[in-house]
Amino acid sequence: MKTIFLDFDGVLHTSSIYIQTPFSKLSHFDPLLKDYAFDVVVSSTWRFHYKLNDLKLKLRKLGERVIGVTGESCAGTFPRYYEIREYAEFNQILDWVAIDDAKLQFPESEKRLIHCNPQTGITNIQIQILKDWLET
Repeated sequence: MKTIFLDFDGVLHTSSIYIQTPFSKLSHFDPLLKDYAFDVVVSSTWRFHYKLNDLKLKLRKLGERVIGVTGESCAGTFPRYYEIREYAEFNQILDWVAIDDAKLQFPESEKRLIHCNPQTGITNIQIQILKDWLET
């Protein structure tokens, strides 16, 4: 099963000290939910503040695809990348992408990162990249 490792801040809403409209970008995923099979793993730091069921509720329809959250925070270079890799390896997930605004938390050579601008969050550009990946 294809798996999306999903960040929240800077992806599902703009990254700001004051989030004006939390999860305002969720509707971008609606067309994908109808046409593609995929799982979601929450890689956002929100996983440290909310229980899994609460995260699923916040994600509305997309929450039905959530199968888990990445583990403890990693220290050092590329922490988000290593958190995702550890989860993927432990759960034998071979086909994955990460949607994240924190480009510096991934090696520059990592092709599975779909980077979002934290000032805009996910846009149709990233959704098209995601769609292309889901179709392969």
